[in-house]
Amino acid sequence: MRGGFCAVAGALAVALVWPAAAGAMETLDAGGLRVEVREDPFEVRFVDTRDGDVLRTLGAPSRGDPRDPQAHYGTFGYAFDLRQPVLNNAVFGYYGAAEGRTAWFHGRRVVSASRPSPRRLDLVLETDDPMGHRLLAAIERRDEGVVTVTTRLAPSVGPFASSATTFGASFAAAGPERFLGFGSRSNAVDQTGREVYDWAEEGPFSSGSGESILRPLLPEYTFPNGPTATNMPIPWLLSTRGFGVLIDQTQRSRFRLESERPDAWQAETETGSFRFTVFAGPKPADVVRRYSAYAGRQPEPRRWLFGPWVQFRDGWEERFRQRDVPATVGQTYTHYLPCGAGRDPVPERALVDRYHRLGYMITTYFNSHVCLSYSAVYDEAARNGWFVKDRSGRPYVITNPFTAEQLASVLDFTNPGAVKLFGRLLDEALSRGYDGWMEDFGEYVPTDSVSSDGRDGLEMHNLYPVLYHRASTEHTRARRGDDLAVFVRSGFHGIQRWARAVWGGDPTEDWSCADGLCAALHQALNTGLSGIAYQGSDIGGFHAVANPRTTDELNIRWLQLGTVSGVMRTQSNGYSFASSREQRSQVWSPAVLPIWRRYAKLRTQLAPYIEAASRTYQRTGLPLVRHLSLAFPTDPRAVARSDELLFGPDLLAAPVLEPGARTRRLYLPSGPWVDLWRSLGYDERNGSFALRRASLVAGRRDVVVPAPLEEMPLFARAGTMLAMLDPGVDTLAAVGGAPGVVRAQDRPAMRILAFPHGGSSGRFNRAERLDSLERRGRLWRLRIVGSRARVYALQASLATLHRPFRPCRVTLDGRRLGPRAWSYDNGNGALRATFRAKRHSTLLVSGRGCT
Repeated sequence: MRGGFCAVAGALAVALVWPAAAGAMETLDAGGLRVEVREDPFEVRFVDTRDGDVLRTLGAPSRGDPRDPQAHYGTFGYAFDLRQPVLNNAVFGYYGAAEGRTAWFHGRRVVSASRPSPRRLDLVLETDDPMGHRLLAAIERRDEGVVTVTTRLAPSVGPFASSATTFGASFAAAGPERFLGFGSRSNAVDQTGREVYDWAEEGPFSSGSGESILRPLLPEYTFPNGPTATNMPIPWLLSTRGFGVLIDQTQRSRFRLESERPDAWQAETETGSFRFTVFAGPKPADVVRRYSAYAGRQPEPRRWLFGPWVQFRDGWEERFRQRDVPATVGQTYTHYLPCGAGRDPVPERALVDRYHRLGYMITTYFNSHVCLSYSAVYDEAARNGWFVKDRSGRPYVITNPFTAEQLASVLDFTNPGAVKLFGRLLDEALSRGYDGWMEDFGEYVPTDSVSSDGRDGLEMHNLYPVLYHRASTEHTRARRGDDLAVFVRSGFHGIQRWARAVWGGDPTEDWSCADGLCAALHQALNTGLSGIAYQGSDIGGFHAVANPRTTDELNIRWLQLGTVSGVMRTQSNGYSFASSREQRSQVWSPAVLPIWRRYAKLRTQLAPYIEAASRTYQRTGLPLVRHLSLAFPTDPRAVARSDELLFGPDLLAAPVLEPGARTRRLYLPSGPWVDLWRSLGYDERNGSFALRRASLVAGRRDVVVPAPLEEMPLFARAGTMLAMLDPGVDTLAAVGGAPGVVRAQDRPAMRILAFPHGGSSGRFNRAERLDSLERRGRLWRLRIVGSRARVYALQASLATLHRPFRPCRVTLDGRRLGPRAWSYDNGNGALRATFRAKRHSTLLVSGRGCT
């Protein structure tokens, strides 16, 4: 409902015959969310009907100077603002503005109310504006538990009705709530107490070795536009109380999150109307489910996307196979765009064939720019008007400092001709066998540009990456479905349904929370809270502008985080003004390779667990990387954590974020939990993981655990049932053919790593399940709900049962397994059994009658 005020004249007429009574109440029902409007004085309450919690606007402010900075706090409001962009963003997409003093006014009383339909309530509001302007507000049910509110000034009322440039609304804070979400932010997960703006741009960049100098002088310093700068802003707020608020517009917007007042937060956008959408809970996971359904969820990938990705050099793609180091995707970067580097098909086809033979899917590179030097394409696009234009109607020409010799223009995806041209260029890579590409940039639309549909850069800038990646996804889906790995860094609200995979931009090669390893963890949590599941970072970083190159220790700690990310993806090059890429640590560096192999083995073997978590995301919106608030919303200590994560439903990881650390303090929510590195042995000969005596740790407390360089603290919930692939699998891809390359399909047997405790379930693959039940009288039952008959190799820790026992009998579907089919180690409490099960089978382990 763009605008949403086609019945404005009617609403004004109704005001003459339906005056609002003082204190009267209007309501709108949206199932899980009820909207209550108090008419005089004006106030709006959003009531979660499941738990009764209320999100309410602030009351009308007392009359005062509308230019006071506090004047933007009130009910629905607007401002006359003199700010103007002074820096177009033709270089990096940054935004600068000359700040003018704003004059804010707010709705004070409902003059009239009308109902164009049962799903909508229209209001006309008297304001505290001495010029007599009135606000129109439309409140509309969008879905169960979802309501959209749109406000604007009534037309032809007041001398400056068309001059309001900023609109917003303010809400009362409620106790200890925290504000999460906001897209791919680096600086923090909890943004309470900060101001967060929404503008797609490069950055941020860490100040590196200058950090110790700059941070004491400028606490909020982060180049270029402050600590909340991001390639993928999503104007989406998730309150840990169980409400979500989306600024449902593309123009630049901001949240003030108790940054000026401890009792209030405010949302605003820099345009002539305000549209926001409220989502009910009552739990944060419910809010994420509703928002991700509203925004759309990422296309469901094939399993191979979840294998390790490596950017190889110097023949390491072959040496990985020789040394039994798993990897599924090989990344290459022939720049088809902007300058047409992939014009010769012969070497490209040979490269693709070689990677496929080695069992790798292979990616290349595109962005949305076309170099002037790529004349065959540039001239055609310029002639037909397929580029974003400047105010004179000519193609807007841009550059950036890292490729200053390349002048380019930006394809205009509001023009159908540009969409078709882009699809034709993508077809060149598909015809040579590529399985995806980095789909770079998208943040460079200048503020003073004009698109083919007439929208200017201020409106189009944030929307552009959504249109860009949509064009790619729709075109390639028609040719290859979703069997592709296209990874993007830019986006905005709505990008979710078009982004097959996301990476967090170009991080700095350091440990910092500004833009380094710590920031990569923040991005993973924030994107998950913003409806994105398939996300990863450049393992090892990318920029070393003002700091040394990646060390082995940093690389190891980063690859450990990558193991528990939506996408595990390395980066081997990058920019440095002080050193060459040969000076940075690589995953094949001697000190790193054994640890990379260990975690690549783990990641590959966990593919059935990861695929099941992906299916859960498709159904519910719960991401692969989960902030603890999604699982433990009533535990304030869990909700406060931003340095650990749940990977899928059952694994808790605490990445090591400080150099030199060899222990890690973390918080375990209510448990008990299994310390996996104390409970598992790793066999370097074949990369397998074997049960030792399980180490149970009580939860709801802080613990300090060992974190030697080869270990990232990793815990499993007691009751976890992990279905895993054979350790010999090299790749999750179906391609192959080179001698010794083992694909997942070549080893169909499944391994089960079980920590039974009470009753629990574990999903694996697309729709298979393991149900565990501990029964009285020394019985444990494992029910397998599979999609096919197969061989299972079970390792189960009977030491994690509430009442551990020594088994003397194991049956499968009522038939007793012979002594060669199972064994029990009394020293570590581990049961091992190998059996062939039907699609649906029941394994029963009994300790009754043992002598």
